[in-house]
Amino acid sequence: MALTVFTVGTLGLYLRTPGMRQEGSLRPTEQGIALAKDIWLLGIGVSLIAEGVKDHR
Repeated sequence: MALTVFTVGTLGLYLRTPGMRQEGSLRPTEQGIALAKDIWLLGIGVSLIAEGVKDHR
C-alpha cells in the first residue's frame, strides 16, 4: 500500500508541476521524464494490493 501511495504522490507532482508535460498532453518533457518513468511503480503497487485482496477472500 505504501508503494502505491508514494507513486500516486509522485505522479500528482508530475501532473501539477509546470514544465513536466508537453502542453495539452501527458507526454513528458525532458524535465518530466524522471518522474513519468516511475509509472511502473504504480502498476506494481496496484497489483500487490489486488493480490492481497484476492488472497484475503
